[in-house]
Amino acid sequence: MYSAEFRRDAVALLTTSTPAEAAARTGASPSTLRRWASRSDLEDRPRSGRPPIQGTADQVVEALVATAGARISGRDYSTRALAEATGLSQSIVARSVRALTLPVAEVACGRELVLAASGFPLVILKFRRVVAGGDGSGRAEVPPRRIQRRIAGITAALRTAGVQRWAQRFDSEHRQLPTAELLALLDGDGDFLVFDPLGEVPCTLPDDAGARVRVCQDFDEFAAVLKGRLGECQDLPGSLLDLLAARVRHGLEGVLWRESVPYEPQRSSITSDSMEISSWLPKETRSVTEHLAIALREEIIDSGYEPGDRINPRLLSRRMQVPRASVDAALRRMVDDKLLDGSRGGARIPLITTVDVLDLYAARMAIGEVVLRSLALRPQRYLVPVQLALRQVEASAPTRSGIDVEDADLHFQQELARASGLRESARAFEALTLRLRLFISILQLDYSPASDRIVSDDRAMFRALSRADAKTAIEVWRGKVDNAVRHMAGLLGRRRFDQELWTQLTRSLG
Repeated sequence: MYSAEFRRDAVALLTTSTPAEAAARTGASPSTLRRWASRSDLEDRPRSGRPPIQGTADQVVEALVATAGARISGRDYSTRALAEATGLSQSIVARSVRALTLPVAEVACGRELVLAASGFPLVILKFRRVVAGGDGSGRAEVPPRRIQRRIAGITAALRTAGVQRWAQRFDSEHRQLPTAELLALLDGDGDFLVFDPLGEVPCTLPDDAGARVRVCQDFDEFAAVLKGRLGECQDLPGSLLDLLAARVRHGLEGVLWRESVPYEPQRSSITSDSMEISSWLPKETRSVTEHLAIALREEIIDSGYEPGDRINPRLLSRRMQVPRASVDAALRRMVDDKLLDGSRGGARIPLITTVDVLDLYAARMAIGEVVLRSLALRPQRYLVPVQLALRQVEASAPTRSGIDVEDADLHFQQELARASGLRESARAFEALTLRLRLFISILQLDYSPASDRIVSDDRAMFRALSRADAKTAIEVWRGKVDNAVRHMAGLLGRRRFDQELWTQLTRSLG
């Protein structure tokens, strides 16, 4: 691209030289020189044709990827899906995504991300080196493409939050966290990577700490080093992606993430803060393996696995900080309980089909009817825990959080089963609830649009049971299940809802 000054000098040269001589001296062709000489204005002109859109596309894609959270690994955030959502071509979207991450070939195991903190003017990440897999192969323990996608999610969150513009800030009014608290994190074993555009990190770090801390004041340098370090990680937890997605609109202020603690799984975009599924299980009947299976299930969901993915027990053992033998036992139990698929060796996330969905909901409908008939015959005092669970549903609805509404509704249904007095039916219903919860998590269902309908149905069932009206309660229950199964089956997208099969499965229940 020739500058305006270059063009003026070349035209001036034509006054003393021939076009051929001027072309030889400037490198421009004679025809180009003659065209410049015929112009009255040699300033830059807009290029003809379609305007460049890659820069705009980068911003659009970054905004979408930054708020994806752990779902960045799923089909909804493939380059094809992003292209369909934005109206951009897939090639343009692919270039935007490539700029945010590394090639798959550069993803390799060797590190763990154990801490991430952010608050103007510092971003701090801590990595820990780990021993290669027990087989000595050094292979990544999760699919490299998932790590590649999650690197894009972290990089996009930094860019969308405006971290690259921190160098232009200089007033203390931007500081929402005491810088000393962030600097105090630069302690302990491990390697640190710090973005410090204002030079806040002391130059007099101890010798051992100075060797472990990499400080970058330029954002592009920081982003390049960060992508390389993340590419060396064996996994990037979904809980970190969810936290960044939640804080990106706040400029990533107040982010503090640490590696998970045993038996206390991290909250994710599909885990409720108000209740845990483990609270639904009768504690006196749970073994150590069952406790671990529940914790492992939340960890598996948090890691963003997709249907068909193989679960690596060695990775879970290290992440959960429990013995490998305990993890293996818990995975075998989850396979036996049909929560995981063991048909192809090992343990895998189940491949969900429309038949699986219809089968699951038909079983829940049948057991639910038995539970409601029994509960309608019992004294009113047995409805007290059901009423408390209904209040949780009513309290969660105004938040418009699909996560809270879904958990509260399933908790209400489980309380119905418990209050029925039918222990075996309650345990069978509980097992189906666990499987349903897994389906909901894998498919990333959002129940917020249906929150009003859920509250209305639950209230109607409770009123009918309060009057000992089993018939009305069952009618509401059947309508509730029918709506739910159609919603879930419709999201699979592989085949149309099989109305005939659903009718055959539920016809005899009336």
